[in-house]
Formats: sequence, structure tokens, C-alpha cells
Amino acid sequence: MRLLAPRSWLGFIVRLVLLIGFVAAENILFARFFESLEQREMHSTSYYISHASLVGGPLIAIFLGVSVYQVRLQQKLWRLSRKDGLTGLNNRRTFFELAQKARTSHPTGVLLMLDADRFKSINDTYGHQVGDICLKSISYTLQRSLRKEDIVGRLGGEEFAFYLGGVSVETARVIGERLTKPISFKSDRDASLSVTLSIGAAQWQHNISIDAAFARADVALYQAKKNGRARLEVWDPQMLVDQQNAVADKASSASM
Repeated sequence: MRLLAPRSWLGFIVRLVLLIGFVAAENILFARFFESLEQREMHSTSYYISHASLVGGPLIAIFLGVSVYQVRLQQKLWRLSRKDGLTGLNNRRTFFELAQKARTSHPTGVLLMLDADRFKSINDTYGHQVGDICLKSISYTLQRSLRKEDIVGRLGGEEFAFYLGGVSVETARVIGERLTKPISFKSDRDASLSVTLSIGAAQWQHNISIDAAFARADVALYQAKKNGRARLEVWDPQMLVDQQNAVADKASSASM
């Protein structure tokens, strides 16, 4: 269907002419094998071409139009299933799939989890429409930072993920710290606003599952939020211990 569906008006005309020619050739072959000599002498080649154009042409045009519609509908459904509707980035499922696939060529890399700082305040103060503009500005900034082999996606809400294949933690830190700079966007009232990102980074080694890498990056992201936001923190085993102790202390205080 995709081969038959034209992608431009020129493609539509070319396919229409070719298919009409095919129908005309079929008419001529039919006449040669199934009509008598007298019947064939009554009709010239131009007759069969005209007949194919007038009778088959509209039907072929309808067929081509339907094929274009079906292909575009399939593409739209594919995008809806693979992409985030608001930002156009990979959705969560697609990001996981592509990140796993990227490991075949880059067994090690760095996974970044990014969260928009004080995003709820933006929504509450300026409305969800401005919040959407903010998310689009973040996605644009992330896409501009992409290398060919990198993968970026929106995990949900104001949370994003970035996989840097084949890079060291030091290189990932340089890239990530650029992303912690304020990202400007405008509200519907043309007011200039900005948002920052907190980032948690974790090295994704060949012996670590994607879930484990995400869990480490999430702990590092928590630490970045705790340490003042608009910063990048790289996962360290001590972070998990500190987080568990903080949760235990909070639970102990609540029970008193």
C-alpha cells in the first residue's frame, strides 16, 4: 500500500497515468483474445485508451486517494503509539525500547533523568496551557542537544530521560550541566518565563538492567532536588543509604 500511495501531486499523476495505461493494455488484450476480428476492427487503440481513461480513470483516482488516506492514517496511529502527543519526543515505552536497542552498539553509556523544577507552580500560577508551552520548550532544548546516537524521551508529566550511548560520566556531566541552565519560554500573555532542570545521572554498564539504571538515576535525581535544584548529580551508592536513612528518620518522627 505504501508503494502505491503517492507522496505528491506529481506522484499521483504518474501513478494515475501508469494505471490507466495498464487498464488500456488489459482492454486491448481482452479484445484480441475474446472479440472477433470484426469487433476488433470497429475499435482503434485510441478507443481502448479513452475507454480506460473515462471508465477506469475515476475509479483509479479514488483508489489512489483511499490509499493515501490509509497510509497517512497508519502513520498517524504509529506516531500516536510511539511518540508523546504534546512534545513529539519518544514516549516512555519507545524510549525503553530504543535505549535497549542502542545497547547493542554502545554497551555502556550514561542515563540521565531530568525533571522540571517547580513545574507545579508554573501550572498553578499561569495555567496548564503555559505549562504545555514550558514542556515544549524543554523538549526543543533536549532535541537540540542530541547527538545522532543519543535517545531522548518524555517519561510522563514533567519528567524526561536522556540516554548518552558510549560516553563517560565526565562527558555526560558536561552535557547534562548545560541542560541545567534556565530554559526560556513565553506565556500566552507574552511574558518571558524560564524553567530549570534537575538531573540525575547513572552509568549504564553492560551488567546492569535498564530498571536498575533507572532506579540509580532516580536516586541521583532526588539528590539533585534535595541539594537545591537546577543541578546534576551522579549516582553514588552512598546516596541510596542517605535516602533510606532520611525515609527512616521521617517515619520515626511521624510515629512520635
